[in-house]
Amino acid sequence: MNFYIADPNSANRELISALIEDSFDNNVVGQSDSASQAYLDLLELRVDIMVVSYDLTPYDGIELIKRLKDVNSRPRFLLTGKRLTTEIKEAAYQEKVDIVLPDPLQKTEVKHLLKLLGGYVNMTNRLATIYELALASPTRYQRPQSAQRKRIDHVNSVLMFLGIAAENGSEDIRRIIKLMVDQNCNFASINFARDLQLNEHDKKVVFQRIRRALKAGITNLATMCIDYPENEILLEYANNLFEYQNIHIEMARLRDEEPQKSQISLQHFFDGLWQESFRTE
Repeated sequence: MNFYIADPNSANRELISALIEDSFDNNVVGQSDSASQAYLDLLELRVDIMVVSYDLTPYDGIELIKRLKDVNSRPRFLLTGKRLTTEIKEAAYQEKVDIVLPDPLQKTEVKHLLKLLGGYVNMTNRLATIYELALASPTRYQRPQSAQRKRIDHVNSVLMFLGIAAENGSEDIRRIIKLMVDQNCNFASINFARDLQLNEHDKKVVFQRIRRALKAGITNLATMCIDYPENEILLEYANNLFEYQNIHIEMARLRDEEPQKSQISLQHFFDGLWQESFRTE
């Protein structure tokens, strides 16, 4: 991940740079003590996260962010500064700054926030990649895919995102959702005996495997919701696949608040996954 640091304080630049490059996955691709130089650098560099001081000259850090957005340079922003008033903070958040952090910088806090912001960028990049893969042709000759195949590929990408693509029970999920896509029917309309050759006992065994897989999925999704509580894609998945109250219960459990147990509705999950498959059309 590529970082850029724009701060007139050399000690801040050294601290932030050292914390970033503690990870082999991160690089500081540029530094500057000038807003105008930082602007010129960002026109040439690919930057994922920019650490910007409000105290820059010849114009302040928020003005730098505005100018960068005007030329479609849009990394994620962490804003620092010595005298960050309420008005300055409000202006920063209006410009979609992710984090506002006042000077003097504390090593532990900066390290934690950089890790948090880096994790958010990684997650959004992962989501973008998953959507691209879901829409890509699987053949080397780039032959057109059928609408059904695209929908199933997208379902697979959702299972990958939930971290359950390889769980015991994932193949059962794929069999059922493929039937729903092929027949264009919701979960309640499935004839399990006729279409999947499952008697009542076999159906109970399959449902149990699926519930265990979904338990792992709801835990993974709740963990991501704790780390990134305002991410709209996570909240959409939480509501459409598991009902948000169940994600909320699981988040409370992960925080050791000992709430009631979450209730997984197979019908809600499969109908939500079926609706999600239409995104490729």
